[in-house]
Amino acid sequence: MTTAAMHRRPRLPSRPAAITALQLAYLVWAAVEVGQGRPGKALALVVVFAVLQVPRLLRLPVAFDVAFLVAWTLQELGQVAGFWGRYEWWDTLVHTALPAVLAPTAVIVLIRAGVLPDVLHPVRWVERIGAVLLVFLVATGFGSAYEIYEWTSDSHRGTHYQPDNNDTMTDTTANALGGLAGGVLLAATATRRRREPE
Repeated sequence: MTTAAMHRRPRLPSRPAAITALQLAYLVWAAVEVGQGRPGKALALVVVFAVLQVPRLLRLPVAFDVAFLVAWTLQELGQVAGFWGRYEWWDTLVHTALPAVLAPTAVIVLIRAGVLPDVLHPVRWVERIGAVLLVFLVATGFGSAYEIYEWTSDSHRGTHYQPDNNDTMTDTTANALGGLAGGVLLAATATRRRREPE
């Protein structure tokens, strides 16, 4: 084996054509926004298109691609299509969906970086609880940090992200529930993959 072959990075995993098509639809959507004179919204859609490539770049299971598509589509329907203004419950939905996807992804990245212990190969049931707990704590930690950002912005920049305490606590609770759901799904996925034959 040559030195070049030894150091060649493995190819990125392929994805179903339907997922690729749905991701490319973001660029079409961005082009429509540019055509309607909304470059800021178009830029947001292009950024999300880039974010949607993260599961493939990290070589995560296809389920993460699907989860990213769902969660970020909910986010952009709120931000770009104005669903936050149309439906009062949309903000809570997004605050639940994003942590359910992003927190498990963050835990995987932190484990690969050696920051967190590897809980993705559980042998005992207590290790499965550890996986759920780690995802839950990451979700609530980042969620709390974001609420602090909103409060700081409202206090010093005159924005109105937090109309009242009920909004803040609803968002915080949604973040926690999303993190719990993401933790359960990650633990279940890790357990199932462990049981699959090599």
